[in-house]
Amino acid sequence: MSYMYYFKRLLHITPKYDQSLIIRNIAYFSGSDAHVNHKLDIFLPFPTTISVPTSNEEQEITKKQTPIIVHIHGGGWVRGTRTSDWRGGPVVGQTCAHEGFIGVVVSYRLARSSLISFLAWSLIFGLIIIIIGLALLSWQLITGYIAFMIFAYAYNSLYKVRKSVNVEHVSEKNF
Repeated sequence: MSYMYYFKRLLHITPKYDQSLIIRNIAYFSGSDAHVNHKLDIFLPFPTTISVPTSNEEQEITKKQTPIIVHIHGGGWVRGTRTSDWRGGPVVGQTCAHEGFIGVVVSYRLARSSLISFLAWSLIFGLIIIIIGLALLSWQLITGYIAFMIFAYAYNSLYKVRKSVNVEHVSEKNF
């Protein structure tokens, strides 16, 4: 770990989180249609040392009254996972636990890609590639034409190719 990480922890900028407060990979469905992705993670809240209940009954009451926040990751039912930082799962769970809630991060079975969606995305990407190709091709044609015209003008101005020819003088000698 870097020195900046320890410095942030020293100033309480980055919360220290105990990994033992995470219960991972709990299967929430075990029926005949169970899937590998039917799992969840539970993030338990930080233990508070400020107010300690004195009796066991008060501890049971506080445990029962702890709110639960359930986070279902995004991805349109076709991509993502509960452990992905892009979808916010671990961050949401740890933030809930840090604020005193029980955070539950759920993953689900993803939908399969159909032939129609594959063909639609292939068509869209194909059109994008064609448009980009035509834009690059036209750009190359325009810049090539400009470069050719500059070269032709420079050649004509530097080397006087055309010399004056006396037609009458040539015609008299040949006859």
